[in-house]
Amino acid sequence: MSAINLDKIFHPKSIAVIGDDPSNGTIYSILVQNLMNGEYPVKVYPIHSCHKKKWNQPARPSLLALDSKVDLVVLAEPVTSASQIVKECIEADVGGLVMISGGGKETGIEDRASVTAAINEAKRQGLRTIGPDCLGIICSGSKLNLSFSRHTPTRGKMAFVSQSGAICASVLDLCVREHVGFSYFVSLGSMLDVDFGDIIDYLGGDYDVGSIVIFVESIPRIRNFMSAARSVSRVKPIIALKAGRTEAGALAVASHTGRIGGEDAVYDAAFERAGIVRVKTFEELFDCVELLAKGPRPTKPGLAIVTNAGSPGVMAVDALADYGVDPARLTPETIQKLDEFLPPSWSRTNPVDILGDASPERYEKAVDICLKDRQVNGLLIILAPQALTRPTEVAESLAGLIKRKSYPIFASWMGGKQMEMGRDIFNRAGIPTFDTPERAVRAFMDLYQYSKKLAMLREIPPKFDRKVEFDFKRAQIQIQKGLLNKNLCLTETQADVLLNAYGIPVHESKSIISNQKKEQNVQQYELAMGSKRDRDFGPVIFFGIGGIMGEVLKDRSVALPPLNRLLARQLMKKTEIYTLIKGFKNDSTVDLTWLEEILIRLSQLVTDFPEIEEIDINPMIVTPNDAYATKTRILLSPAKALAPHHLVISPYPNQYEVRTVREGFGEVFVRPIRPEDAPLLVELFESLSKQSVHFRFFGPLKMLPPGMLARFTQIDYDREIALVALLGAEPNEKMLGVARVIADIYNRKNAEFSVVVGDLWQGKGIGAELLKRCLSISKERGIENVKGIVLPENTQMLALGKKLGFTAKKIVGESEYELNIDLTTF
Repeated sequence: MSAINLDKIFHPKSIAVIGDDPSNGTIYSILVQNLMNGEYPVKVYPIHSCHKKKWNQPARPSLLALDSKVDLVVLAEPVTSASQIVKECIEADVGGLVMISGGGKETGIEDRASVTAAINEAKRQGLRTIGPDCLGIICSGSKLNLSFSRHTPTRGKMAFVSQSGAICASVLDLCVREHVGFSYFVSLGSMLDVDFGDIIDYLGGDYDVGSIVIFVESIPRIRNFMSAARSVSRVKPIIALKAGRTEAGALAVASHTGRIGGEDAVYDAAFERAGIVRVKTFEELFDCVELLAKGPRPTKPGLAIVTNAGSPGVMAVDALADYGVDPARLTPETIQKLDEFLPPSWSRTNPVDILGDASPERYEKAVDICLKDRQVNGLLIILAPQALTRPTEVAESLAGLIKRKSYPIFASWMGGKQMEMGRDIFNRAGIPTFDTPERAVRAFMDLYQYSKKLAMLREIPPKFDRKVEFDFKRAQIQIQKGLLNKNLCLTETQADVLLNAYGIPVHESKSIISNQKKEQNVQQYELAMGSKRDRDFGPVIFFGIGGIMGEVLKDRSVALPPLNRLLARQLMKKTEIYTLIKGFKNDSTVDLTWLEEILIRLSQLVTDFPEIEEIDINPMIVTPNDAYATKTRILLSPAKALAPHHLVISPYPNQYEVRTVREGFGEVFVRPIRPEDAPLLVELFESLSKQSVHFRFFGPLKMLPPGMLARFTQIDYDREIALVALLGAEPNEKMLGVARVIADIYNRKNAEFSVVVGDLWQGKGIGAELLKRCLSISKERGIENVKGIVLPENTQMLALGKKLGFTAKKIVGESEYELNIDLTTF
């Protein structure tokens, strides 16, 4: 992965704007005016090349002729000049390039090839480029408007990133009307260099960004995107609108962007795996934008509804029911307090119908009481126009009361012109408003989904009670044979041998009939499972109902490999057939653990062999005591990438497993950490002395919080190396220590290390063994420098660093030491 430091693009100290037409109203002139008239402190070099004959002026000056170094160049002229501009940028050591000019799908093939070649050369030289075909960028925090939009949104904590300049402009215009603030506004355009993964990485490390909203048409470098999104979504919500959901829409995207997208269900699965909340429409996207921008996001589903009419309240309840959620159950104390002042005919439940003659005072009292109910985690206030309604006065009375609460409070002032002033009062007070209760509830639930996804991402997958093993060499022989077949399709025998090699049970055809007779009184199900290669995401695992019913009902779900037990169970739960096979009250009619294992074995098979284009096991017969494939079709094709680089999610790197003999221990198993290791890591942490905890975490820590535990065990193997030392055999092994090296997201040649070893095993070479292996892997991956901060009293770590070749330097103004090692000489 390439270095990705975009500071020179988003926070430049000097900018050169290059255009070919300085006339008023042109993109070039708007860019220059935005910079000259804005509040951002920057030195601007307006350079127009005046190619048009009517200007009759000399060609523009070279970037090398400017009186000082330029951080950023903005190109707002035809792409025919791109090669020369890039060459000058490299020679002048420019930090970044934004290409607003066209150069993507809309240009001719020759021009597009020239632009692509120029940008690729820039990237090799460390010059990062946004565009071409983009609107530009806006950084509201620093008041930098580097776009041809005349609007700069107010400052906020949300970043908006779009492939489409038109969508950027539309959202920007709506945000001005609705008083929605942003930290960044980024138009990526054709993404010939900087793409969604790069931007998500950058925004993930910016403390001024609390959430990220993206509009996607297609995703280049999907593995980079998935890696970035899986990392950032654990700390910041990412909301995505993906255009091209339908077949016709996908063709339109291909026509517009030049990229053909994969199956939409796979995008659903990918976004879910990455922790991204996906919305379906522009309206839904902007509703989420408004709720995110103006208040805290929901963490629990308990929504209270205060309304002056019954039907709108019922609409809100129905909208909640669409998500399988009921409105918050108000406490008896709350009902009693509402009883004290509301008319006798009020609803006495949630929704709280305070009737059509509700005054501003009645609204204020009802809202205040509901806000204090411990069961309430969000509040929707509805007002419908009625004869005695005073919408503006109600908004004025509530605006001050409901600001700055710890959970979302939002309003639906239903109607047209009569409601406009009330909505404007709420917008100016930073309170989200929606035209209908359904839109309000949908936005609330969309953002609540993020909290649910976060909880799922932090779940600890259970272990099997035995080791799952595979016969790689036996399977490899069958793959090699299949590639020699004329139709690249495995024979029935070859397919059975291949599945058996990976422990996937196959029923021998000669005994199917006799066994069916024996089992005719036993409940059995026909399932389908397998894998199909998606053009964007590579192998995709599917599961669902099989046989003839599978063709009729289309009951299938998909997931991306690699799988663990938790992910395999989630894949099954998404289908209707799961309701049958799990049985009544979870009294399973089949062995669900065995099905999980079969799916994991299938996942490992397509992980190990990129030559597999398709596996279709249909049906897989499942009974209470058995499961076996009866018909399997396996298609192959020459691998386009070596394993595991054909996957978009980095799998467990088993090549780093090693068994070593240590004096005083016997055999110690060193391997990369797994999500299933969370209990072992907790046990190791609990064995640490207060001093060891202080040395590792630079302060007291009584327990590993769930988020931290997930962060330490559910790692991205592309970004991080974490090795553990284990003593004993599964399931009774003990974790002796952990060492990890984490790459810098801005410069992948730099990384940081940490080591912790249980007190009972310190001073016995465990830490040195783990860290030395981590450093070797780091060097293999192109990391050149590794550093770590060490407390001065941690003499053992300082000694270990010296032993491995680190240099120790005291940090200026601090008591800690920084250890550094140059891996180019390691």
